[in-house]
Amino acid sequence: MKSHIKSKLGALSGLMLAVLLILGVANAQQSPALKDSSESKKEADNASIDTKSGQAKSINTTSTSTKPIKKPAETTPTSATVGEDAGNYTVTSTIEVGARGVRVDGDTNKFRSDLNYHAGARLFDSSFLMKSKDGKGGLFDTFLVTSSGFGADPNGHMRINIENPKWYRFEGSYRRFKYFRYLNNIVNPNWLFTGFPVPPNRVTGYHGYNTQTQFGDFDLTILPKNETIRFTVGYSPERYSGPFFSTYHIGGNEFQLLSQARTRANDFRIGADGKLGPIDWTFLQGFRRFRDDGFADSAAFINPNPTNIARFTSYLRSEPIGRKE
Repeated sequence: MKSHIKSKLGALSGLMLAVLLILGVANAQQSPALKDSSESKKEADNASIDTKSGQAKSINTTSTSTKPIKKPAETTPTSATVGEDAGNYTVTSTIEVGARGVRVDGDTNKFRSDLNYHAGARLFDSSFLMKSKDGKGGLFDTFLVTSSGFGADPNGHMRINIENPKWYRFEGSYRRFKYFRYLNNIVNPNWLFTGFPVPPNRVTGYHGYNTQTQFGDFDLTILPKNETIRFTVGYSPERYSGPFFSTYHIGGNEFQLLSQARTRANDFRIGADGKLGPIDWTFLQGFRRFRDDGFADSAAFINPNPTNIARFTSYLRSEPIGRKE
């Protein structure tokens, strides 16, 4: 009997505890609502109007305005906000490299004479820009180098620009061209129709070139922003080299000269320009040094008349030329 009473008391106590918890939660949910109701009633009382005087006793209102949050303005990327930080400078650089494979079916010399593309690594484009922050670079404010086309391409170029606007501006460019011309349609007569058993050269003809040209222009301007007087110094080198062959006619005989081209030129210039009152004036003086050291050391016999016994046992032609202007 005692155990039965204890079990009923335990169940009753658990039920009472559950009721208390439910009442506590309900009270906690109703308290903010009651508080808000009392505050609203208080504001209404404060805003009541005295009917005897016809005037408002007091008005106490509180209003809260929510202003829209402004988003930060998007900035356009510039040379001052992009690139890597390098002390007083910002550096931006790109490089694009690749490789080319070439397969030619047919006349390889014709393909190279028209395109002259090679298999191998090549440089598509590259750029390097070093720009000072707020014009406080010291030795220079901008340093720019760009290049394209080197490696397996037949031509390429590079450009460089260094500038401190107050003191100097340096501009330079370098270019390289590979020239290949081996065609069987250049001065390639068919002597079979003349009665002589000498066929044309179906591979290269009798004139061909496999040469390379390199040249550049470099100019330095001192005081570029000075309108009164500016000084200019310039240098332009040029180099031409490589094997080539042509024909040589003497005494009714025809010979093919195997030659080596080697010429070089150097152009120098110095000048100044400026403004004197309403007059703009310019002075520029140039100097040129040229030298040709090409030579031919072989002369193959190609006379169409095989009965002619004239032959060259040795041949050497070297006529170096030097000139100043």
